[in-house]
Amino acid sequence: MASKHLPTPQEILEFINASSTKVGKREIARAFNLKGLDRVWLKTILKSMAEDGLIARGHKKKVHSRTHLPPVLLVTVSPDLSEEGEILLTPVEHESELPLLLTDKGAARVSPGDRLLVRLKRHPDGYYTARLLKKMVTTPQKWVGMVIKTRGKLYLQPCDRRRQKELTLLDPQSSVKEGEVVLAEFSQQHGPKQANVLKTLGTLEDPRVISLISIYEQGIPHEFSEATLAEAENVRSLSLEEREDLRSIPFVTIDGEDARDFDDAVWAYEDPEKGWHLMVAIADVAFYVKPGSALDKEAYNRGNSVYFPDRVVPMLPETLSNDLCSLRPREDKACFAVHLWLDKNGRLKSYQFVRGIMRSLERLTYTQVQKAIDGNLDEHTTPLLKSVIKPLYGAYDLLKKAREFRGTLDLEIPEKQVILDEKGHIQDIFPRPRLDSHRLIEEFMILANVAAAQQLEALKAPCIYRIHDVPNPEKIFVFRELVEGLGFSFPKSQAITPQAFLHLLKAAHGTPHQELINQLTLRTQAQALYHRENIGHFGLSLKKYSHFTSPIRRYADIIVHRSLIASLKLGEDGLPKDTDLSSIGEQVSFTERRAASAERAATERYVTLYLKDKVGESFKGSISGVTSFGLFVTLEHSGADGLIPMASLRDDFYLYEERKHRLIGRRTRKTYTLGDPIAVTLKEVDTLTNSITLAPVESSPLEPRQKRSKSRRSGF
Repeated sequence: MASKHLPTPQEILEFINASSTKVGKREIARAFNLKGLDRVWLKTILKSMAEDGLIARGHKKKVHSRTHLPPVLLVTVSPDLSEEGEILLTPVEHESELPLLLTDKGAARVSPGDRLLVRLKRHPDGYYTARLLKKMVTTPQKWVGMVIKTRGKLYLQPCDRRRQKELTLLDPQSSVKEGEVVLAEFSQQHGPKQANVLKTLGTLEDPRVISLISIYEQGIPHEFSEATLAEAENVRSLSLEEREDLRSIPFVTIDGEDARDFDDAVWAYEDPEKGWHLMVAIADVAFYVKPGSALDKEAYNRGNSVYFPDRVVPMLPETLSNDLCSLRPREDKACFAVHLWLDKNGRLKSYQFVRGIMRSLERLTYTQVQKAIDGNLDEHTTPLLKSVIKPLYGAYDLLKKAREFRGTLDLEIPEKQVILDEKGHIQDIFPRPRLDSHRLIEEFMILANVAAAQQLEALKAPCIYRIHDVPNPEKIFVFRELVEGLGFSFPKSQAITPQAFLHLLKAAHGTPHQELINQLTLRTQAQALYHRENIGHFGLSLKKYSHFTSPIRRYADIIVHRSLIASLKLGEDGLPKDTDLSSIGEQVSFTERRAASAERAATERYVTLYLKDKVGESFKGSISGVTSFGLFVTLEHSGADGLIPMASLRDDFYLYEERKHRLIGRRTRKTYTLGDPIAVTLKEVDTLTNSITLAPVESSPLEPRQKRSKSRRSGF
């Protein structure tokens, strides 16, 4: 007699997810026909699933999937909008891979940072919509905006386009002037909101104000305390004691032209008998930044450096970031280096970490190195071509083959490069070129990061991993629908791999949809995080990965350095045993998101300012979003994103077909579909709210239909 089938945890989870009502042990037992002792087994398996984080108990011992949020939830309003311009919400005490959208009438009454109680509705397309139940009492918020004057009174017009409510300034006699951009604090007790000016930043005519807007809007720490600066000035001098002398190795640094700190240097050598020997030398920041010091607390608070077109907000004071820890050429520097040995297929055979002293031969740029390997040498690269540059490219060719064998995602997302003159005014904005020299350094850094994770895991030492989870199935469903609408295919297998995305990216390469497919792929990915528990890195197709190579600008890397120092017994400045890696992982993941949001907003504002004097001009672009209220278009060259409001499509009445991601004319049947090329005219630029309004070049007004005669034609 065949044994009775007991459901697997995956089958139980699928049943819970598929249920439209609350599910308990009774419902699960009934669904799988479990009786008697099988119900005891079910109780045990549900407890195990709860401990593994797969499910959570709700009201009256009902259970729900961890990927499902409860129907009523406490959330905060995100500073970011969805691709369709809808308000995004962030759960306060839960995690969700799916977007939460506030779409009801309550959206007009909320601002970023507000805490709300909402009722959720889950949609099969992979998102939640929220209905506002209650706006919670919050502490005074700080806003950035421009001072305007109306009827003799001063008002604050916020820079955030979702905060377009005028706020009466608290002090009408304030010394601020009309047109100035200010940081203000507002509160709402009873009656209208009022704002109190805390700081004047400048005017929008000054491009240096752009970065300040992002810094203050995101609350990025940017002024060092006196204790931190004093400690940076008094750090100990370099000593050769207990350090390996690496000054005979011809290291070079390769960075961008505008780089100020150099925290990694590379070297490669091919031994005909033993294979390739690579080295990556990293600034030994842990030597200067001690656990619990003022420098350490400040670095933890900032989490990472933040990079804007006109400035850097560093994680560490310049005494360290640009001087003592920067691997400048022809200077002895403390370093934490790793020897890396590769087999003939580019796979890592062995490694060894050492604390040493090094001397960089030369500070090179990506452009210099690429020109050198292409045959265009200069006075700096000529003496290094044979002994240094060619071996680096030889090692890179090997690493590239290993990367292709793994099936690593290689997204071609153009990064906007803002070119400023000496006074900070914008000269041009264009996609930053991506060269093989960039990829070379990336592969060397990835290899060193893998070695660090492997070493700590082998020693069973604490580690903050850089993790990247598998994309959420619901996101995959929406992604597949989008790409199939563009004429491409994507597998329907439940076990999605990086290779599946890679095949799609190769199929889209060279087509008009190449950039859009890359963007959609990026949006579908889970968010990379720092975490003490390792789940691997999906995008890089790696089982173990950490961050080791940028301790000047990332606090997570300092933690990895300290753990290596402690576990390998390389000094007394290792990781303290009571270090809370969970809290550190949450902090640096948060500061990374904060920095990315600030950098993106500043760049977009620079792009908007760049287009201010080009109103009326026509541009080529492509449709990057289709919504019920209009089309989002990305312009060529500048990469600017603008909106064509539905009212600007004057040649017909257009219907929104959500499933097909298009607008279709009721009379003409003309369509605007995601990914379509389009010629547009720049209609309006608002540098305050950072918004761009476009109109299609070809969209003449719709001619009214002739009215039918009510009288019938004569029958004779």
